Amino acid sequence: MNNPQLMLAITCVLSTVLSVSPVQAKGPLLHKVKACSQLEADKQRLACYDKLAADIASRSHSAPHHAEAKSKPTFGLEHKQEGEQEIRATLSDVSKSPNGQRRFTLDNQQRWQQIGTQAFFAKEGDTVIIRRGSFNSFVMQKVGSNRTVKVRRID
Repeated sequence: MNNPQLMLAITCVLSTVLSVSPVQAKGPLLHKVKACSQLEADKQRLACYDKLAADIASRSHSAPHHAEAKSKPTFGLEHKQEGEQEIRATLSDVSKSPNGQRRFTLDNQQRWQQIGTQAFFAKEGDTVIIRRGSFNSFVMQKVGSNRTVKVRRID
């Protein structure tokens, strides 16, 4: 940073940003709160605060981030919802994709494809269980075997 003009510009911008005082940043709300706090009578001070709170509540300002969070309370938890966490089905077809990965068609017409190159031996008529894995992945296991393979649904 040998450019003195660039250094001067950055210094000016930073000094302008950092010189904004909290009173200027908060606006008239801070002044109203201070005015209420300076009232000596308890009833008047409380009435002032109540009026200020009612004014704020009647305004239609909303924080967009909070509104989104309230409208979608299950965001990010879709995979942890109650309900079906595994399916059990019979293989009606086993084939290979163009890149050599195995594809499995279940008797409920769902189609799943193997992810990776692990050895997994299953044939038509075998019963399999597909469970949810970690990070919203899926694992297929042949009934009666301990061997599993990661799969993804393709339709």
